[in-house]
Amino acid sequence: MKIFFALAVVLSIVTIAGQGRTDAGEEPQTRRDPAASGDRSVRMAEAVRIVAMGDSITNGVRLAKVKEEETFREITRRELTAKLGRTVEVFNAGVNGDIVTLALQRLQQDVLDRRPDIVTVMFGGNEAGFYRPETNGFADTPRVEREPFKAALRTLVDRLRATGIAVVLMTCPPMTERYGGMHLEAYRQHGINFLVRDYAQTMRDVAAEKQVELIDVYRAFDGDRARLDYFPDGLHPDARGHRVIADLLVAKLTRIIGQKEPPQPRSITE
Repeated sequence: MKIFFALAVVLSIVTIAGQGRTDAGEEPQTRRDPAASGDRSVRMAEAVRIVAMGDSITNGVRLAKVKEEETFREITRRELTAKLGRTVEVFNAGVNGDIVTLALQRLQQDVLDRRPDIVTVMFGGNEAGFYRPETNGFADTPRVEREPFKAALRTLVDRLRATGIAVVLMTCPPMTERYGGMHLEAYRQHGINFLVRDYAQTMRDVAAEKQVELIDVYRAFDGDRARLDYFPDGLHPDARGHRVIADLLVAKLTRIIGQKEPPQPRSITE
């Protein structure tokens, strides 16, 4: 028995001494990078990856004299990083003039390939509008009718949630009478937001139907008429407007991220 015991001790010592090194010619093992993996539960513990998808309001830069650091995207990144005490990445997937039916075509490349934890989605303004970028003129119907708009939103939400992504839908802000198309008879007769208001409601309806988070940007501005001054061209928010949207987004995302974080281990004294 003493011989076997001594042999076991020797083997244990050799095993411990061999840990942490490799034999000649072998590649050393590298630590797996959670951010490079597809494991969102691991990555959420270290960094949070967010994609902001939308149109020119999401892009924001150079519109209404807004600088990159003044966009709601960048404000959200900075403030969440400071608030959470860890890295927050926010990718810009806002394309000027975009509509949700076209955005579906770039969903894989602009959003899914980035493997985000959270995606914010803001559409509705261009879809509700009469402007046609292909002709640089106006038509007499919305660019995307409400039912196709609703169907595309549903598809977008389903595809995002199928990969485990948390979705935050955002209504678009209202237009103001500073808009260059205010001369159109439809706006003069029914008011500048008679369609935008309906498309914002469609966004709310889809959020309720799909049971995803909603930030009601439209109501945040429409409910405070002084904030309508934050749209110098009638469409795009200036730095003050982006600040309003960022405040809403930071509050919402702080709660969502808190829910996603793994529970902390209890100490043995608890």
